[in-house]
Amino acid sequence: MNRHLATGSIMLIILLFITFLGPFLPMVDDSLTQQGARFTDAGIEVPPFPPSAQDPLGSDRDGRDVLSLLVAGSKETLLVIVTIVVIRFAVAAILGIGSYYSGLLKGFLSVWSQLFSFMPPVFFVIFFAGMPFIMFSEHRQLWLILAIALVEVGRTANMIRTSMIQSSKRPFFEAGIVTGCSNVTLFKAYFWPELRLMMLTSFVNDLGRTLFLIAQFAVIGVYLQNAFGSIRGGGVETMNNSFIWPSLLDNINQDVFSAEWVVLSTVGFITFTMVTFYLLSNGIRRFYEERYQQSI
Repeated sequence: MNRHLATGSIMLIILLFITFLGPFLPMVDDSLTQQGARFTDAGIEVPPFPPSAQDPLGSDRDGRDVLSLLVAGSKETLLVIVTIVVIRFAVAAILGIGSYYSGLLKGFLSVWSQLFSFMPPVFFVIFFAGMPFIMFSEHRQLWLILAIALVEVGRTANMIRTSMIQSSKRPFFEAGIVTGCSNVTLFKAYFWPELRLMMLTSFVNDLGRTLFLIAQFAVIGVYLQNAFGSIRGGGVETMNNSFIWPSLLDNINQDVFSAEWVVLSTVGFITFTMVTFYLLSNGIRRFYEERYQQSI
């Protein structure tokens, strides 16, 4: 039994249920109402409110129910990470496959990989996000999605190229060349079966890695979307105006001591999603490996 695939599939169903049916659950406040002071038997409470029957996962500093915020942000969260990984693999496939056949693309890929290899991707994205034309752009989220996708294109393209090189060293590939197969036939018959499995499992695994990367940005105050507000005494501050899950970690330095339920709930949802994609990735790989063994 493929336990990884079975468990990952169940967790994915739960995740999709939360995303598409969660907003209709009775305990979810789809209006995300902000609350100030609240009168209780113990006296007056001010947000953030701790977990209770009214707020199962507590509230944030604006008095908004954390469970409702997480449910409301699930669709945007999945859409963002899927978009990033789709762009990354689309570009990487062109570079990775092309670099196997073209020396020019091979050199370009080498330069690309070296450019983004000497420093963690998070630093490049932070630098890009701080540029004025990105900071104040109406399309800031699209720019950052593109940046996050592209900084790891080199890593993904190199995996694709390496897979093709390994396949080309096997005896059956040489047999295909001897029989006069064209490059298209060789690709379909010998490269694509293994390449397809590698790309599929890497794609699913990258969904979790990308979510973790975006969470790192939120912790240090870099948001995919920004709003600007004035502060007392003059000046302007940037504020997050997105419901993507990692955005709930923007006050982590304070919440971890005074509203730990916000941090724990958000990290719990992020971890659940990352584990889901990890199990699916490993489960898919095992499924194809077992099917291949049975066919021998």
